[in-house]
Amino acid sequence: MFPIIFLLTLFGCEVEPITPTGGSTSGTYSKGISMSTTFSEDWDDWDFEIGDSSVDVSTTFTDDWDNWEFSYGSLDGDIETTFSEDWDNWTLESDDYSIRIRTSFSEDWDNWDIDDLTNGWHADVTTSFSENWDDWDTSFDGGNLDVRTVFSDDFDSWDGYGNFPSDYPLEYRIAILFVPIITNVMMQNGLIAP
Repeated sequence: MFPIIFLLTLFGCEVEPITPTGGSTSGTYSKGISMSTTFSEDWDDWDFEIGDSSVDVSTTFTDDWDNWEFSYGSLDGDIETTFSEDWDNWTLESDDYSIRIRTSFSEDWDNWDIDDLTNGWHADVTTSFSENWDDWDTSFDGGNLDVRTVFSDDFDSWDGYGNFPSDYPLEYRIAILFVPIITNVMMQNGLIAP
């Protein structure tokens, strides 16, 4: 009698499919975010991989740290300090957006505010712990993102984890990812001190 009950139980069970957690099929979670220098320690030429977009971010001229350009297909723009060598205040400009990137307090390199004043958008970008330049937390309307170096103190290779709303313009994404990069580029080149 026991073998019959055992066989009925064994073949009468329905296998329940495993549902993944920690992601989303609606496109709200990142589909791969990474930033890396084109060549090792080539601080003025970066590739930002943001989902399906591969954005080139580079200085306008070699070692011109306060003038950057970005391009992806027909989208291009500039990221520049507000005044020459004013490392606390930056502006990202494209045909459609003007985004202010600035430290929350003067020379507070591990706490940044990003604002699109025209559209009322804001993001906070901070180090996870004070002066932990390898690991950054970003919070914005619609989500958050953790950006960190692939290996400790490997400042030319970064990954992003978390979510970007699928309707966010590429300029918002570039502005957010630019902060940990430019902060560490400035430190690596002796422009600012931690």
